[in-house]
Amino acid sequence: MGFWTNKQHRTVLDEAEDLGYGPSGGPLKMWLAGVGLALIPLFYGIHSIFTERARFIGRGGSCLDLEGSTALGLGIAYLAISAFIHFHYFWGLHPRLYGFSPILKFIAVLVFLGSFGYTIFRMIYEIHF
Repeated sequence: MGFWTNKQHRTVLDEAEDLGYGPSGGPLKMWLAGVGLALIPLFYGIHSIFTERARFIGRGGSCLDLEGSTALGLGIAYLAISAFIHFHYFWGLHPRLYGFSPILKFIAVLVFLGSFGYTIFRMIYEIHF
């Protein structure tokens, strides 16, 4: 069934559930997604950490510029996203490393939740205090 004729309405939760399983593909997908795609949030996360400035992108292209420890938290969240992408696509498609992929993805999600939660807390704290 094609993309345009697909009558199954998938939600964000359905897509997130698919990330819990191993990816399908070959060496090209392993390198393009597992390294190339993972470099985008990696470089931005490193830049955010070193400059202590980050941009939180919202719906409709709206942006919120963050500074200081709030930007550090968001930078770490970007690094966790990069690690998750790398562990999912590179490690998940590698014949010898795929066994480690689920636990490393779980650790990346925990780091993301902690750092993103800290960022949200700091954003709320700065607004109210």
